[in-house]
Amino acid sequence: MKDIEEVDISCNAVFSDPPGDELAPLQYFRTMYSDDIIQNLVEQSNLYCTQKTGASLDTNVREIEKYIGINIPAGVVKMPSYRMYWAEASRFSSIADSMPRNWFDKLRNYLHVNDNTKMKQREGPDYDKLFRVRPLVDKIKQGFSIIEPEEYHSMDELIIPFKGHSSLKQYVKSKPHKWGIKVSDYAGSSRIVYDFEIYRGKGTVHNDTGLGISGDIVIRLVEGLPKYKNFKVFTDKFFTSYNLISSLKNYGILSVGTVRPTRLQGCNLKADSELKKQGQRSYDYRTETQRNIIALKWYGNKSVVLASLYKGGSPVEPVKRWSVGERKYIDVPRPDIVREYNRSVGGVDLHDMLVAFYRNNIGVKRFYLRIVFHLLDMRVVNAWLQYL
Repeated sequence: MKDIEEVDISCNAVFSDPPGDELAPLQYFRTMYSDDIIQNLVEQSNLYCTQKTGASLDTNVREIEKYIGINIPAGVVKMPSYRMYWAEASRFSSIADSMPRNWFDKLRNYLHVNDNTKMKQREGPDYDKLFRVRPLVDKIKQGFSIIEPEEYHSMDELIIPFKGHSSLKQYVKSKPHKWGIKVSDYAGSSRIVYDFEIYRGKGTVHNDTGLGISGDIVIRLVEGLPKYKNFKVFTDKFFTSYNLISSLKNYGILSVGTVRPTRLQGCNLKADSELKKQGQRSYDYRTETQRNIIALKWYGNKSVVLASLYKGGSPVEPVKRWSVGERKYIDVPRPDIVREYNRSVGGVDLHDMLVAFYRNNIGVKRFYLRIVFHLLDMRVVNAWLQYL
């Protein structure tokens, strides 16, 4: 067997110097949450209230900003019901002093992002399942895109918790929150999210690359990365395929990912039973020499297949792992591709963990408001990570 040929992996992009003046977290937040986002919320909320009641909500930029500001501490100091922040026995002054509860209720009821009268028919070709939040989603993507990218990036799926009625709701048994709205996120090793796609079935992305919906999402998300600069992208088995790795190579983007064996047609790796006989953390690999892509199966507690076009099996380094049979830590061989993947793959999961710590917990029955609040939480986390 032949390992992959050594390739130049140095990232030759030019990174900017840190800002001269130290910015506060709120300043980082405002660079991603522009004034026109707030102005749109004001206009659409007033319009929605007029459509529902015949009278304008008469809110303004300052009131909407206060409403958004209330949702941030509500994620830090959690209570069973949001009304308890105003209750005499459990009053929380940071929220209760900001605005009266009844006015907060009214803003909550009529907060809106887009004009319902302009929504296309469900059966029509231009129907958008995200129409109700489309202006906000596009603006937030635009705000994320101005953040300078890092060298190492990972892609993964997360769930916005939601159990109400929506055609966007998914069930993913492997996620901490199994019911909700599925999102594909693209984050750096610093846990900063640079882009995302909300899954809405057919039509999630419009660039048909022939790689299937998972591959199409990856190609869409890396659009903002400078090409031919050796940026690195790490994906899990939902996204990874031989064809995806080959396509990323055409853009000058290096990648490593776990992959389903069914996506490696013609690549005959040793069976799990054979690797088990060879001992813990044994491995087998094959190299496709035309494109210099390696597929490696590593057997631990279960087998994992990885594919890459810049990292192979060598060098193999010993790492300490607990042996159940011997009841002690032993040295086991770890191929270089496994080390590289483990080091860089967790950016999205770590970002989602930070969101979950202080998630805005004011319950809503309208799916689009759950998306609005989640995007707000993502912005807060991004701002803190940029500040740090």
